[in-house]
Amino acid sequence: MRSALLVVVYALFVTAANVLMKLSAGAGAFWPFVLLLAAGNLLGLVGILTYTLLLRALPLHVAFPLTRGATVLGVQLAASVIVFHEVLRPTEIAGAALVAAGIVLAGLGARRADFEEEKPS
Repeated sequence: MRSALLVVVYALFVTAANVLMKLSAGAGAFWPFVLLLAAGNLLGLVGILTYTLLLRALPLHVAFPLTRGATVLGVQLAASVIVFHEVLRPTEIAGAALVAAGIVLAGLGARRADFEEEKPS
């Protein structure tokens, strides 16, 4: 359960970091650019720290596809559509469905023990 929560938290922070990076790229003045860029990098750092915690609980071959896939979906669906009102084409929707399927397959391919908390000896 803790691992699933860490994947969600990671995806939220990295998605928010990408939104701020996109906003900084479109900032017209110097200080808004710097502030948005700094905030995006800070959220990205929190995402990396969260990922490091996740790696304590899950093996790399499980954690990597789960986090990267969740981030792709977060950026593509939440950030681009909800925040920036971009239109997804059918091929992009199909790609998102394939990423979601990949996340499910990576999760199913992992052993149950990979998701259980390690008990101290």
